[in-house]
Amino acid sequence: MPKSPVFIVGSPRSGTSILVRALVGVGYHGYNEGNFLPLMNIIDRAVDNHFGIFGKPNPNVLAARVDPKVLKSRIENIFKDLTDALNKNPLWFDKSGNAEMIRAIPALRRLWPDSVYIFAKRRAIENVVSRVKKFPAHSFEHHCADWAKNMAAWRQVREELPGGIYLEVDQQDLIRNTEATSGKISNFLGLGPEHLDVLVNIFQSRRPQETTEGSALKTYSLDSLGWSEAELTIFKRHCDLEMKAYGYGSGSEYDLER
Repeated sequence: MPKSPVFIVGSPRSGTSILVRALVGVGYHGYNEGNFLPLMNIIDRAVDNHFGIFGKPNPNVLAARVDPKVLKSRIENIFKDLTDALNKNPLWFDKSGNAEMIRAIPALRRLWPDSVYIFAKRRAIENVVSRVKKFPAHSFEHHCADWAKNMAAWRQVREELPGGIYLEVDQQDLIRNTEATSGKISNFLGLGPEHLDVLVNIFQSRRPQETTEGSALKTYSLDSLGWSEAELTIFKRHCDLEMKAYGYGSGSEYDLER
């Protein structure tokens, strides 16, 4: 039996959407965008902040008599009940591309003990280039900081995850090493051999979302983009640490191992 549920996480513009198409192609069900379960982590943090102020021991204060762990557990169960009711198929996935979803993974594992995770990643240079074109309403600095936030959140959460329940998929590997990457995804999810060709066909024919034709395939060196000195400073301030942590280069070579 293939593994389920599958949570697709990672920075926007990193291949999360093509992974959704691939899972649908091999029999999974779900929504193009989730964006519901990250709220659980936001509420969790709000509960901590609230009880940090009003939860100090006092027999005359109601908040002080409420166990925040019980409250958070009941809130989590509401999220599970609503999510399960809207995902009735035995094989289902959720795609929520933001750092709050990544930080919610410990709670997701409590609620769905058999859940697995696919982390979609992409080098900051190409990711920011794509984000700026796709989402021009946000500032250049927002895109740099948000990419770094997602990558840092995954590195932190990954430390606590046992092997075998997560897979990292780089968008460039989906394009350049399609068959090998499809094989890794198929094996990870426990799919049958008949599904491998489906994955390969989807990744080859549909490609990750592109802001312009062929853009998903392009890689850049940092000094070739025409960014201003101010933009380069912003990029390096936010992204350098995570670029190095993931082994990404800043030249035309995509990462330091290729």
